[in-house]
Parts: sequence; C-alpha cells; structure tokens
Amino acid sequence: MKRMCMGFMFALLVVTAAMAVASAEVVDSEGNVGGFTSIALDSNNNPHISYYDYTNGDLKYAYKNASGWHIETVDSEGDVGQSTSIALRKLGLWELPHISYYDYTNGDLKYAYYDGSNWHIETVDSEGCVGWQTSIALDSRGYPHISYHDYSNGDLKYAYKSFNPLTQRFEWHIETVDAGDVGGFTSIALDSNDNPHISYYASSDLRYAYKDYCWHIDTVDSEGEVGEFTSIALDSRGYPHISYRDIISGNLKYAYYDGSNWHIETVDSFSDRVPGGSTSIALDSRGYPHISYTTSGFGLRYAYKDAYGWHIETVDAVGGYTSIALDSNDNPHISYYDYTNDDLKYTTKQPTIVNLQGGITDTNRNPVSTASMRVTIKNVDGNVVYQETLNDVVENGKFNVLLGATQKLELWEGVKYYLIIEVDVDSTTFSTADVTFGDDTPAGDIIVFYP
Repeated sequence: MKRMCMGFMFALLVVTAAMAVASAEVVDSEGNVGGFTSIALDSNNNPHISYYDYTNGDLKYAYKNASGWHIETVDSEGDVGQSTSIALRKLGLWELPHISYYDYTNGDLKYAYYDGSNWHIETVDSEGCVGWQTSIALDSRGYPHISYHDYSNGDLKYAYKSFNPLTQRFEWHIETVDAGDVGGFTSIALDSNDNPHISYYASSDLRYAYKDYCWHIDTVDSEGEVGEFTSIALDSRGYPHISYRDIISGNLKYAYYDGSNWHIETVDSFSDRVPGGSTSIALDSRGYPHISYTTSGFGLRYAYKDAYGWHIETVDAVGGYTSIALDSNDNPHISYYDYTNDDLKYTTKQPTIVNLQGGITDTNRNPVSTASMRVTIKNVDGNVVYQETLNDVVENGKFNVLLGATQKLELWEGVKYYLIIEVDVDSTTFSTADVTFGDDTPAGDIIVFYP
C-alpha cells in the first residue's frame, strides 16, 4: 500500500509529489520466458498459463491460487513448448490443464495433460514437420481436440482423442481439413454438440472451417492480405467470432457470422503500416467481443465492444504474445510476453475502490469550511476512464471519499493512471491538480492529501 501526501490552498494548488507504477504483474522472470503464452481461468477465476521458456527450450506452466503463483516445467525433452495452447478439464474438485504445443527438435505435435498427480506427455503427430501452430479445446467429456499446421505439406490438420470400446484404449484420430498453402495461425473452438470450428490463414485470406457430418470451408475475408494471428470464439448460438490481422497495414480486424452473412469490421487502424502481433478473442455473457492484441510501437492493447461501439486502450507499453480470458463477471484477464525484460506477465481489469483522503486550506492556511470536488482518472492514452463530482465532501478542511463506491471504477492491475482533482470552493470555478497514483494492487491504494 502506498500513501501520498500533498496540500491544497484556495486559489493556489500546491502539488508536491507523484506516484507512478511501471508494469503489470510479473509471473516468471527466470531467464527469457513468456513466449507463445495461452491463458485459461478455472471456476474460481484463477489464471492458468502455458508458455515457452526461450532460455532452456522448455514448456512451462504457471497457475495462481490463494497462496500465489506456482510454476512448473512440464516438458524439457529437447527444444519444446512453442505455440502452446491451454484448456482446463473439470474432474470432480480438480480443474486440470491440458496443453498442445510444438516439439521443435523433432518437428512434432505434442500434447501434455495433468491427472492431479503427474504430467503425461504424448506425441500426437510426427508425419513431417507438424504442429508449429496449434490450438486446443476440450469436449464435454474432457477429450482434447487440436487444430494445427502441417508445415511440410501446407495443410490444416485436426486431431482428436476418443475412447475405442473395441480396443479399450484411448486413440488419436487425425484428419486433413484443408490443403494447399493453408493452416497457419489456426484457432479452434467447440460448439455445444462438440463439433469443431477452426479459423486459419490460407494463401493471404482468412478462412473458417467447421464440421458436422463433414467439413465445410468458407473464405471469410480476402481483401488484401489478411488472416494472420487468428483467434476464434463461439457465441451462445454456436456462431463464430474471429479476431485477426491485416498483414499489410497491421490493422486489427474482427469478423462474425450472424447465421446468414459474415460481417467484417476494422477495430484498430494505423496511419502507417505497423507490424502486428498476436490477437486473442473472448466473448462476454452478452456475446460482445473482447480482444487482446499486440502491435509494434504500441505494446499490449485491449479492445472491447458494447452497445456504444468499440473501446480501445493501451494496457502496457510492451507486449509480445498475448492471450485473453473473461471471468464469471466478464472481467478480462490477459497473459503476455514482455519482450523488453523477457518476462511472462499477467494483468486483469477489475472493479475497485480507491480511498481518497485529504484537506484543503485557504491562502492563509486556514481549513476551508466546505467545498466540492470533481475527480477524473485518465489512462496512459489520456482517455478518461472515470469521472465523478462529489458535492460538499469537504467539511472543516477535511475530506474522505471512496472512488468507485457509487460509480463503477475499473482499473488494470499494476498499470499507471493519472488522477485529476478539481476543487470548487464557495461555488468558484474548479481548479486542477494532476497527480499519478497506483501500485500492484489498486484496491489497496489510499491517496492522502493534507494541508
């Protein structure tokens, strides 16, 4: 918890200090870690993250509970762990991680799962160079389904595991979904019938494939060179929503299907070509999309849509690979790679309350009997994220207010914000002071002003 002290004088505002915070929560900083990150949340809204250890060439896994972060090395046989994707299986009281990933040493698609006691590792496909880009989803029985790229043949492939009653064994089944310089940047989701839906890059286009009795393939967007870094989510009707990049401009794009037609939107655009990075999409309880994405020179960004349109903000000045998940209250949780410090990082945006305390004096340093305040909070982009007018909150020179108590205040953990205090004494015009506040736990901030 941090405390900041400063004084106000009527007609003259004196600002003496500022508090700043640099970054979100660092999960792992042992060497160069955090590439190809993927996040999933358990039923308690705790994050589980799979990622790649560049220094050692290992697949790693981190999860958080009431006692803090726990980190494990899952696979260290050769250079393994790129292109990770994670899903959780609920088994009784357990919520167990299942991870698909790429074995660079052997050019294989691999799969790891935890049974509550031990990790189990399997090679799913070893025909040629396969699995460079993978995505995993679990069906209603907890069986894995993986979409992945066959680099050797330029194909989109799909693998799923099921129980064979004849052999009394679990077996992998592998299918080629689409062929011919396709299958890059793949992402998979399963509908309520456990049917797979896959978005992927295909010869400069964004494509989408789904299976019921057979495979169906659509070209979603073919304007220019589009479709890299796809991510897919399904709404309550089973219709796909896809985030992806325009390769030429670096723009973030979003496509969704309404049951009859595809609709395409440019979410975030740039005046000059800006190299784009990964995207990750999740849908909230109302079906609105939330997207985390990275762009060179702009760091980690977050976009979400509501009834008023798209809203965009910068979360961190640095950010490579990113993955997003929404908790049971539709709050976003993001894992990402800090390419400047070579760390795995995590942040979440949650409703919070900030206690603002202080005092106001006149030019003779006597306590002001009564005054109103207007409080504004801006993010690093300079956009207003909160504003509230507090009438007659100063009594005998003192005030003690809770920001976020009557009006929702949502802040990213560990991210810098700017606090603007405007004071109205005796119905005169508001005067302004700019200060900075924040620490790793915004809900614990107490900002203290005194004469």
